[in-house]
Amino acid sequence: MLPSRLLYLCLLLPLAGCTQLPTEPQQAEDLTLVIAHINDHHSNLAPKQQLSLRLAGQTTEVEVGGFPRVASKLQQLQQRHPELLRLHAGDAITGDLYYSLFQGDADAHFMREVCFDAFTLGNHEFDDGDAHLAHFIQSLHDEQCQTPILSANIRPKVGTPLAPNHDWELFQPFVIQEVAGHQVAIIGLTIAQKTRQSSQPLPTTAFLDELETARDYIEKLQQQGIGKFVLLTHYGYLNDILLAQRLPAVDVIVGGDSHSLLGDFAPIGLTADGDYPTVVTNLDGAPVCIVQGKDYSQVVGELIVHFEGDRVKRCEGRPHLLIGDNFNRDGQPLSDKQRQEVLAFVADSEVLSLVEPDPALQSLLEFYSTRIDELAAQHIAYLPERLCRMDPGEPREESCGTANQSDLHFVVSQAFLQQSRQADIALQNAGGVRTDLPAGPLSIAQVYQLLPFSNTLIHLQMFGHEIKQVLEDAIDYSITPGASTGGYPHGAGIRFDVDLTKPKNQRVSAIEVKREGRWQPLQPETSYLVVTNSFIASGQDGWATFGRVMAADRYQDTYINYAQAFIDFAREQGVLSRPDSSLHSTQGIKLP
Repeated sequence: MLPSRLLYLCLLLPLAGCTQLPTEPQQAEDLTLVIAHINDHHSNLAPKQQLSLRLAGQTTEVEVGGFPRVASKLQQLQQRHPELLRLHAGDAITGDLYYSLFQGDADAHFMREVCFDAFTLGNHEFDDGDAHLAHFIQSLHDEQCQTPILSANIRPKVGTPLAPNHDWELFQPFVIQEVAGHQVAIIGLTIAQKTRQSSQPLPTTAFLDELETARDYIEKLQQQGIGKFVLLTHYGYLNDILLAQRLPAVDVIVGGDSHSLLGDFAPIGLTADGDYPTVVTNLDGAPVCIVQGKDYSQVVGELIVHFEGDRVKRCEGRPHLLIGDNFNRDGQPLSDKQRQEVLAFVADSEVLSLVEPDPALQSLLEFYSTRIDELAAQHIAYLPERLCRMDPGEPREESCGTANQSDLHFVVSQAFLQQSRQADIALQNAGGVRTDLPAGPLSIAQVYQLLPFSNTLIHLQMFGHEIKQVLEDAIDYSITPGASTGGYPHGAGIRFDVDLTKPKNQRVSAIEVKREGRWQPLQPETSYLVVTNSFIASGQDGWATFGRVMAADRYQDTYINYAQAFIDFAREQGVLSRPDSSLHSTQGIKLP
């Protein structure tokens, strides 16, 4: 049998260089392939406290997930299925204090301990650029663990951090795993447009079409005698379904990006996005098994695929929502009788798994959490009411108040405006504000969860007509299929109306800015100083006009970390209250 590494190198050579290499046909015996998988853990290494689930007929709070439980569950599945493949479908980093404080080193440490059989790059792996991603990839490997890092449709320029000396230096397009004597190809794919426009890859790093890339590698591998194909994608559940239907030969797609919960979760009060596994047919008319495992170290998927030759005969399996045994109702522990009822319910559940954390990884988590606990203890302000983040047109929860726009986006923008000390206007993308803030004391730890990325405040000198255009850019991007709703604009010191029924570049009207204490119409030829975060200042998330202003050298980096700006603002304010609705940037919105 051709060794996996040699086969991979062969595919990178001109075709003539491979014609003399021998290949052996797949063994005739049928294969049962078992895959355990996670995705989108986003630096959520600790468990989620007190998630409300419907257990034994009543709402019950329980601890869920955490990477020590993920490791423990993977060990259990490995004992049950000795040739188990352990896959991670991307977005390992950014989104929690473990990233804000440790910049991916903690995630890499935990992932080395688990040692996945393959990890595909997600869009958030590029949030801090190619050089930072190169460091993270190198941190995933040690003497004991050499997880293959995959993405077939990302091509960094040789001489840049992800390919310092040659192509495919730090990651590769696919890996061949041998399972019970059968060769199984695992091809990595990363969502292209979203990564290019909503993260921070180098301009020289190319992102190729997902469908064309997958088709190309399947064809090349078929020519080498490979007949079983797993796509490990960070591409989104609905995209995975379309991908499966448009490709020949694909058997399995293990996905990420959309944070989709698959399976029958109705008995515990959760709404799923589809079946586990979701089964469609490929271009050959054969079944394709599609799975995903929600997010945040909460679910480990167990997929069992039965092959008849190189064709899927059927697939089955279950998602495991990982829970602890610390059950509460209305903040009180259960009685012995209630506890036994809940334990019996969990034992019969098709989606719940009662899992003790792996002791070694639990100790590792405690090591990293010590510094986080120190930060969490520092309170910097007080919130008399919950501050909520909202997308336009989203139904408002009762506890969020009566305003129909996002209070929290305004407060964040106001913090940037005040800490700028110079700007007339602050603008902020919707996706840059990551959580709500509950009523009560506000800690530094909560701010780093609210604003988890490595951004600084940027000043942009802009004309009024450019400000209108960047609002139009951002709104158009936020409603473009396949892009990101996180591009929608929010701000402080500016307000406007939006009509999404109108064509591109005609959706924003009645723009006013607040100068000298009063609202004034935005003047097209007047110059304004805008403060924003460094991510969208460079033109990301659809804010293309910002990028052109930076390219014209009409900007200044304040070098103020944006989370630190919010911390300083909160300390100065002491109390963060809901804003008056007249201050919201979107004053009126007409939906399609």
